Amino acid sequence: MLRILLPLILILPWPARAQDDACGAGALQRQQETLAGYLRLDFADDMETALANLFRLGALYQAMALDCGYAPNAAEVNAMLERVLDYASLDDLIAAQSVGDDVEAILLELQDVYGDPLTGQLLYNGLEATLGGNPLGCAGCHENEAIAPLTAGTWTRIDDARLKLPQFADYSHRQFLVESIVRPMDYITPEYAEVMPEFYGSQLTIQQLADLVAFLESQDQLLETDGTKDLPHQP
Repeated sequence: MLRILLPLILILPWPARAQDDACGAGALQRQQETLAGYLRLDFADDMETALANLFRLGALYQAMALDCGYAPNAAEVNAMLERVLDYASLDDLIAAQSVGDDVEAILLELQDVYGDPLTGQLLYNGLEATLGGNPLGCAGCHENEAIAPLTAGTWTRIDDARLKLPQFADYSHRQFLVESIVRPMDYITPEYAEVMPEFYGSQLTIQQLADLVAFLESQDQLLETDGTKDLPHQP
């Protein structure tokens, strides 16, 4: 649950520790003193700013503790949940964790995420729930070539056909796949209907998207057609 809560709790960014010594006693003391000096608590002269700084200090101190290995107990997690739910709906929580549809930003974030093709296969086949608790319907369409291109050969069709089109000349395989998932209506291959849902970007975490992409990148089977009915911008 903390992955969902932290984007809402931490309103000031705090970089994850790069080295173990960032969590040493001296380093933590300096960080705490720097934050306290910057976010001053002058309740007598400026109550509004002081309360805002008090909230931000608490959030940043929590981030420091979590980055250095502190594991909140059940009571603390429940308190965090109750507090966040006072100010945010379940839809807000889901939106905070979803990848959205900004392909450029997603590709940057994916650089630091390892995708597991086995988990991606579970997601693709509707055996693993998304952020909203609902399964994806990928396999339902992509196992019937009359509705959508078959799953098998997805990567091969991208390599042999899609990236050879002028509009995708500067695309990488990953960019094509990501755009296909979060913005599927940007391109539809002739002979296929516009059937792929456009809301997957609001239902997937960056890890889930990385897993899906890894699974689709593994679909490099040889094509059995002449390539005239290839992959729509929907993997």
